[in-house]
Amino acid sequence: MLQHKVRNKSSLFFILPVLVLTNLLAANAHASDASNGKILHDANCIRCHKSIMNGDPDSIYTRKDRRINSYQGLQNQVNRCKNNIGIAWPQEQINDVVTYLNQNFYKFKH
Repeated sequence: MLQHKVRNKSSLFFILPVLVLTNLLAANAHASDASNGKILHDANCIRCHKSIMNGDPDSIYTRKDRRINSYQGLQNQVNRCKNNIGIAWPQEQINDVVTYLNQNFYKFKH
């Protein structure tokens, strides 16, 4: 009986790191994809930004009085815009758009 308990503890020491590694890999399975973010952005955001910015949609990100001042603020704004126009993006696609915008316009560290 004592030998059986020791063997189970040994198994636990082997299984636990495997479970932790599996969870980490699953969490990182979808690294944000800036090229997909650009596709989503161009298909869904350009029209509105173009009308707001008098024909130059990208200037909404580079204007002097831009409202976004942090990575978290960028995430919040993408979510607000998504909700305002009724896009059903899952979190992975939101992350892709945020990554695209951050890499190309904002350059926030996160």
